[in-house]
Amino acid sequence: MKKVYLLVSGLLLTVGAANAQVTTASSKAELRTAPSENERRFNAVGADREADAVIWENGFEDAGEWTAEGPSGDYLVSGWSIGASTTGWYFGEDDDMGTSGNFARFVNGDPTGGGDDPIENGPFTLTYNMSIDLSGVPAPHVEFEQYGARFITLQGVEVSTDGGTTWVLAGDNNDIDPLTAGGGAIYAQPETRRFNLTTSIADDPSDVMIRLMWDGAMNGADMNYIEYGWFVDNIRIVEGHSFDAEIQTGYFRANVGGSATYGLDYYQIPVAQAANLNYEFSGELINQGGSALTGLHLQAVVERDGGTVFTGTSDNVTVAPGATDSLSTTASFNPMDEGVYSVVWSFEGDDEDTYTENDELMDQFEVNDANLFARHNGVATGSISNVTSNTGAPLLIGNIMDIFADGTEIGAVDITITDAETNEDQLIFAQINVLNADGSAFEYYDQTGDHTITADEVGGTIRLLFEDPVVLDEGQTMLIMAGHYGGSDEVEFSYAQAVDDFTVYGYTSGATDPFRLLEPNAIMVTAVTQSFVGIEDEVANNFAIGQNMPNPFNNTSVINYELNEAANVSVEIVDVTGKLVKSINQGTQAAGAYTLNLDANDFAEGVYYYTFVVGAEKVTKSMVITK
Repeated sequence: MKKVYLLVSGLLLTVGAANAQVTTASSKAELRTAPSENERRFNAVGADREADAVIWENGFEDAGEWTAEGPSGDYLVSGWSIGASTTGWYFGEDDDMGTSGNFARFVNGDPTGGGDDPIENGPFTLTYNMSIDLSGVPAPHVEFEQYGARFITLQGVEVSTDGGTTWVLAGDNNDIDPLTAGGGAIYAQPETRRFNLTTSIADDPSDVMIRLMWDGAMNGADMNYIEYGWFVDNIRIVEGHSFDAEIQTGYFRANVGGSATYGLDYYQIPVAQAANLNYEFSGELINQGGSALTGLHLQAVVERDGGTVFTGTSDNVTVAPGATDSLSTTASFNPMDEGVYSVVWSFEGDDEDTYTENDELMDQFEVNDANLFARHNGVATGSISNVTSNTGAPLLIGNIMDIFADGTEIGAVDITITDAETNEDQLIFAQINVLNADGSAFEYYDQTGDHTITADEVGGTIRLLFEDPVVLDEGQTMLIMAGHYGGSDEVEFSYAQAVDDFTVYGYTSGATDPFRLLEPNAIMVTAVTQSFVGIEDEVANNFAIGQNMPNPFNNTSVINYELNEAANVSVEIVDVTGKLVKSINQGTQAAGAYTLNLDANDFAEGVYYYTFVVGAEKVTKSMVITK
């Protein structure tokens, strides 16, 4: 099995995109021979061209046409090279990338210890030695085939219009999830990438240089420069289309301007919540063509059971070449009936869009009678076990959600975990906090009891019950979270599709204020909007023990328990090492309900386990002390 590196940080800041200049000094090594000055211009501009006509192309057959640069003494080990087979620690030495002949190859050492260490410096570049005249070419695009995978690194294509003094990033792979233990995948063998050069070469399209660039300084110490391998072939510049509206995102959003500025998207919606949902549809586009798009508007079409149930359009706008815009439909939609709703977003204008590969986006949501209420789309794309600053400590992580019906009862939370073997025997729980009346803070509402993950539950969805349902009304906002207690093997909570910044919250150990994730994915937690009163999560034959509330706590906490018959009761509290910290002997107690009060001043900060011994039976649960 190939090793995949685990990404533990939940807070990642990406490298800036357009207009990022590279000025780092580096050693230089030519792959073959450098051209003379009179060979430095490539002019392939003809009079009769159509959209997608190839202006310039290169298949890396002549390595002397390219120059590698970077802080390496051996480009076969760390850096760019050209050859007919893959190279490096991950992909090996005898694979191809799905094309024929030579291709460009980037690797950076061997992070597994089986060879030279990665070079923690950069960037590494591979530059075409001649400039290209793109004068008069409308909306030129660079295209290439690629294979490989990326870690937390920058794989991009850059252009220069001043002889290589400054370089502008024209496009990169940052829209592709990195390959980590939590998600991501190897690229298709091969896949095609396409980026618009119009803005990047605006200063002087007659003198364009192009290069491939890799840089690792994106995440943090000891992680920056790890890479699996990146392979590129058949790079070319093609003429763009006059009219090309590329749709980039499509949203269905409820409660726009409420708890989240742009609203929130819900993929599972109970019938009772749907009546007041008022979905608004929006989309973002970029004009990838050479001409202005006039009379442009967004169209959203919703279908259920094969028939159209809603069509919405936005106002008309004009979008200049290279510009972006975001549009919303003027009407909203309430999905009143149970079923699966499919949504298609597209942009239409006065002129026909002749490049149709990027015209539509599709998605779907479901109104259900199973009382499932969720922001995630049900498709796991990765996982989160903690954030870097909190490694090994307890974590709560989840999504904010709005309530659309009075008297909503949430009796349980479904939590999806990965298939990691280390999840077995770990403790998890669910917690709901509610935004206070003035919207200034989330306040604790309730928490389920602890649950020990069994072997059968690994890789699945686990339902955790509240002792009494959480009851909320229309207009309230909740933070629904999954929690674990840390340790060397932290539970891996699954996440799904990407969502807006600041809509995924969490708490680190000891924190009273939540953190908010940048570039987050929806955590796979689902509210179950029905009561489960009468169903005990952990009941022994003769007694029932509740979870201490609140938990975590830094002042006092209460454990409620109930005896079905008279019994001798004692409680032992141990720390994570098993050391006995406190012993409580309640003596013989008659049948009935009781309360045990705990004072945080009796404990140091950390995770503890309390065991109730009632007669010959035992039940153990955990608690967290914060200071």
